[in-house]
Amino acid sequence: MGESRKSITRLAVAVLLVLLLLGGQAMADARTDSDGGADTTQAVGRAGFAYLTGIRTFAAASLWNRLEPQFHGYYGDIPLAEQMYMLPTIELVVMLDPEFEQAYYVAAWVLARRGDVDAGVELAQQGVDANPRAGLMRINLAEILLFMAHDEVGAVREVDVALQSEWTDALEKHQGFAIARGIYAATGETEKEAAVLEVLEVLDAELGDTLGPEAHDHDGDGVPDHE
Repeated sequence: MGESRKSITRLAVAVLLVLLLLGGQAMADARTDSDGGADTTQAVGRAGFAYLTGIRTFAAASLWNRLEPQFHGYYGDIPLAEQMYMLPTIELVVMLDPEFEQAYYVAAWVLARRGDVDAGVELAQQGVDANPRAGLMRINLAEILLFMAHDEVGAVREVDVALQSEWTDALEKHQGFAIARGIYAATGETEKEAAVLEVLEVLDAELGDTLGPEAHDHDGDGVPDHE
């Protein structure tokens, strides 16, 4: 754990040094492109924004790439609610890249499952606010609202929007729609549940062998609904 904090500190210092270097380069680029005055200010702003955005997202991805394998490897046997030591790193990832969806997804559940449901809902909502078109963020908030905050109305509202949102790929969409169907079933929205099932069957056919048998078990009875 001490080594992890030292690594984060070293990375933060490296990021700062790179930002200073790139900031100086941006100013040099701007002076080359113009005679000064307002044009120089605007050029510095544009170049600096591009540099800073790139280095921030790179740093966030680097941090996450060090952290993410721990969920499935080193700490695979530790309940999610006990993985609080990951939150400082996750918070730094979100600070560096507010559009980094997986960080919100994981951290919100860590908080909610340890009993801090309000904080989990708040962080999941931040993920939605930062990524309003992301279906994953809407479904994440819907799950926490229903199963942790017991807010059926809010959960259904978020699922309704999630189904019209964007997904990274067909597999993520399939997973999201499967969760959506479960939420509709739990809240008695039978017509909406049936409509989602139709979409899932189409996605099942498209994804084929990339899905395991459990992914076709949409009613959760332990038996695949179809091949």
